[in-house]
Amino acid sequence: MSPSARRAWAAAATFLLAAAVSVVTGVLTQTWSAAWWAALAVLVVVGGGLQAWAALSDRPARSQRVSGAVVGGSVEQRLRGGGDQSVTDTRIRGGLAQHQDDGADGS
Repeated sequence: MSPSARRAWAAAATFLLAAAVSVVTGVLTQTWSAAWWAALAVLVVVGGGLQAWAALSDRPARSQRVSGAVVGGSVEQRLRGGGDQSVTDTRIRGGLAQHQDDGADGS
């Protein structure tokens, strides 16, 4: 899902939830000012949370890249967590070691 589609989905879901809360609160309490306040609270809290989620999920994955280098020794790449590692157009006299873990266990 593209970032703009994810943000649009979050906005639409927030609006529909706020409308439902407003109607249900108004019907149950017969106090329409309470219904408006409840809808506003949903818009601010849920909408803010969903937009923060959408913004944070847009961040690109981490990456490590070595390119166009001449190395007389060895090259080691270590990446904790998700991401991408690559070595391209590089001459390495020694060895190449790439390590990557998912970071789930904190190691």
